[in-house]
Amino acid sequence: MSPKKLPLRPNVCMLVYNREGKLFLGERFGEPGHWQFPQGGAESRYTLRQNVLRELREELGLKKRSIGKVTKLKSTHEYEWRTPPRYAHKKWRGQKQTFWLVEFVGTDSDIDLESHKEREFATWRWCSATEVKRRAATFRRAGYLSPLREFLDFKRAKLGASGSRKSVRGKGARA
Repeated sequence: MSPKKLPLRPNVCMLVYNREGKLFLGERFGEPGHWQFPQGGAESRYTLRQNVLRELREELGLKKRSIGKVTKLKSTHEYEWRTPPRYAHKKWRGQKQTFWLVEFVGTDSDIDLESHKEREFATWRWCSATEVKRRAATFRRAGYLSPLREFLDFKRAKLGASGSRKSVRGKGARA
C-alpha cells in the first residue's frame, strides 16, 4: 500500500492541569529540548477514555486516585510523519489526535516517570499556557493552539482569573 493511502493512527493527547491551573509538560527521554504533552496511540481494545488513563499510567506513573475529572475537548489535530517511526512503518502515515483535559488531584510526588519500562520523559514541569507555546517542540505548537484555547476558556470559567480552583462549594465541587 502506498504511504499516502495508509490510515492515520488514532492518538490521545492529554492536557494535565494542577490545582494552580498549570499544565504538565514533559521533556522527551533521549531528546533534549523536545517538550510535549503526554500522548500515545489509542489501542482499539480500549475506549478513548481508557486509553487516556492507560497512557497517564504508562508515561507519568499516575494511579486513578491522582486523577480527577477527565474531559474530551472539541479540538483534534492531524499530521503526517516525514519519516514514520519503526512501529508505524507500512501501518500508518501519521496521527489523528484527540485532546483531553485531565484534572491532576495528586501531589507532585505521585508523578513517576520511571514507572514504565519504556520511559517517555526525562524530566517535567508545570507550565502556563504561554510557557507551553514557547517551550513545546516547534512542530507540535500548531496542533496545541486550539486545545490550549479550550483550556484557557475552561480556566477562566472554572478556575477563575488567578488560575487556582474557586473555593465555591456546590454540585461537583471538591471539598
